Amino acid sequence: MKNVLAGTLVVGLLVLCGTATAYEPRVWDDLSWWGQSGATPAPVKDPVRSGYWWWPTEPASNAGDAELWGNRGKVFHNILLEPEVETPPPPPPAPEEPPAKTWSKPVLNSVLFDFDKAVLKPEGQAVADEVVAHMREWERTTVTIEGHTCDIGTEAYNQGLGQRRADAVRKYLIDSGIDAGRVSTVSYGESRPAVPNDSPANRKLNRRAVFDIVLAE
Repeated sequence: MKNVLAGTLVVGLLVLCGTATAYEPRVWDDLSWWGQSGATPAPVKDPVRSGYWWWPTEPASNAGDAELWGNRGKVFHNILLEPEVETPPPPPPAPEEPPAKTWSKPVLNSVLFDFDKAVLKPEGQAVADEVVAHMREWERTTVTIEGHTCDIGTEAYNQGLGQRRADAVRKYLIDSGIDAGRVSTVSYGESRPAVPNDSPANRKLNRRAVFDIVLAE
């Protein structure tokens, strides 16, 4: 009986040994490439599935391998990560302020008068209107109106005539809305001719009112 049991045990051991010899355990590939593939742990969202891929899309080695690591170097995790926070677009630039206006002294024609007259004619009113428009735009300006005459008549008479001409222009500016405190007058009579009084045409040019506009500091 003992011999039978011993034989049975021997047979069983042989069977087990044969079975163990026939079984070949799975040998895993070398995964040393895992740390040398240039991989970074930044997650990349899958465009179809609700998960993220980790590690590189194309590993540096074992490209044709089929093993537990799936598509080599990418491990899919169906997990929820922190939602991606979109960076808001920068605010639109503030509108640029227009450059400050720079005042420059206007160049104006003289207002001409008829002989021995101090009546503002239509062409003179047009020049005065330019002064009004300028002074409305630049509220810190003031103007001095100079009255002039030709050399016909006495010096004293021409001094008064020049003043009447300047006063006529001043009244027009005030009637047009310019504050009286911004308008002053002075008469130079025949003392400051624009051109020599040696012809009727030149004397006509000297019967005038001149504007001197300044900007207050």
